[in-house]
Amino acid sequence: MFREASPEERKRYYEEEWKEKDIPDFISTTLSRREFGFDYDGSGPSDRYNQFHSVIELKRILKEKYPYAVFSSVAFYDNPKKRSGWMGAELVFDIDAKDLPIKKCSCKSGEVCEICLEEAKEVVLLISDALKDHFGFKKVRYIYSGRGYHIRILDEEIMLLGRSERGKILDYISCSILPKRFDIDFGYPKLFRDRLLFLLKYAKEDNFKIKGIGKVKIRRIMKEKRKIANEIEDGEFSTLRKILGGKKFENFLQFTTRINAETVDAKVTVDVKRILRLPSSLHSKVSMKCIEIKNLEKFDPLRDAVPKFLKEEN
Repeated sequence: MFREASPEERKRYYEEEWKEKDIPDFISTTLSRREFGFDYDGSGPSDRYNQFHSVIELKRILKEKYPYAVFSSVAFYDNPKKRSGWMGAELVFDIDAKDLPIKKCSCKSGEVCEICLEEAKEVVLLISDALKDHFGFKKVRYIYSGRGYHIRILDEEIMLLGRSERGKILDYISCSILPKRFDIDFGYPKLFRDRLLFLLKYAKEDNFKIKGIGKVKIRRIMKEKRKIANEIEDGEFSTLRKILGGKKFENFLQFTTRINAETVDAKVTVDVKRILRLPSSLHSKVSMKCIEIKNLEKFDPLRDAVPKFLKEEN
């Protein structure tokens, strides 16, 4: 299903299927403050620093040029044409299925499938709960990008945060730092344990490339994975400690933090001038629609984000 769209298919998508109402309201109402970028041939967004004062203006470009990809900024500017007068930026988390460090599927690098897209959605659900429960964010939007997910926070209090503050939120949300304690059943310790359970659920034996831990011990961990997972849920690590011993247990936990950090694209989160795929546009590399998700738990990209030209083909 995931294949490149032809110029004719792109043209058909923007002429027949694309609708103004598919642009999320949080973008359409701030359109004139955002920078827009276009990629016309798959080589990247070479046409940057565009400003539109209405969706009608944007619509004209989409239908005339049917671009390979369309991007808009997470930042707001006084003058988007020069990216000057920065007024703030959304807080964004990018989870790309093709870049997940741990996957059950056998996708080649840069490819996605139904399995890893579902794994990426599970990461999004974990992060989403933490953003709402731990930070109290109210304005959280979800976008399917075509090969993964964007979480976009619109709460006013985050708009003026700099790179450092955004990085600290990312460290917490991604669980890239070891907690001081593991036995507390709320807050960061519980979040970290949930991410460790996710790793155990999806990891294969050859994913565990950890200094000082050989294949024999990894096989024991995989064999007793269910017991280990049940203990972790209760804040216990006795079986894992018994298998690995002190120093190797610490190495295992440090490995977990590295995997967690690689699950979310840090460059996207800390970049206060980032451009992201425009929801409603076509991801031409894989022939999937980039769309806002109304119900994350029920969302199925292979049902909800497939353009008509691809549905008819299948």
